[in-house]
Amino acid sequence: MVRVPYVNREDMDAEGQKIYDQIRQDRNSAEVGLQFRAMLNNPKAAGYLTSMGAELRFENSMPDGLKELAIISVARELDSGIEWTGHAVLAARAGISDASIESVRTRKTAEVLTGSEAMVAKFVQELVADKNVSDDTFAAVHGEFGDRGVVDLTLTVAYYTALGLIQIALNLEMEPGRVSTL
Repeated sequence: MVRVPYVNREDMDAEGQKIYDQIRQDRNSAEVGLQFRAMLNNPKAAGYLTSMGAELRFENSMPDGLKELAIISVARELDSGIEWTGHAVLAARAGISDASIESVRTRKTAEVLTGSEAMVAKFVQELVADKNVSDDTFAAVHGEFGDRGVVDLTLTVAYYTALGLIQIALNLEMEPGRVSTL
C-alpha cells in the first residue's frame, strides 16, 4: 500500500496546479502518473525533478535505444516494475532487440549484449550496483559519446535511480490496469 497520498490537481493551490500541468505537458500526457502524483506532496521539488527527467528523456544526446537500455538497466538493478514496464516497450521501439531486453531482465547481459549495448549496461551496473565506475568503463563510454554523452548517461542513470528509490520508499503502485513485465 502506498505510504503517502496521491495528490489530485484540484487539491493543489495555483502554484501546485501549474507544476502539475507542467509535468503533464512535459510528458505529453492527459494525466499525471501515480508516481509523480505521490511526489507532488512536495510540488516544487517534484517539478524540478520531473523537469530534469523530461530534459534527459526527450533532449538526451545518447541514441534513443541506448538511452532506453540504460533506463531498463536501472529498472532491473532496482527491481522497478514501474520503470521496466514503461521503458522496455520504448527500448524495443527504439531498436533494442527482444533478446537484449530479455538479457537485461534475466541479468544475463554478458551472454547476449555486445558493443555499445554491453558498454552502457556495464556502466549502469557499475554505477548503481557497485557504486563505482571503473576507469576503463568510463573511458569506453566517454570515447564513444564524448563529454555531453557521458554526462547525459550519468544523469539519466541518476534520475531513474532517484525514481526507483522514491518508488521503494513510498511503496508506489503500478498504474491501474497495468501489470509489471519485470
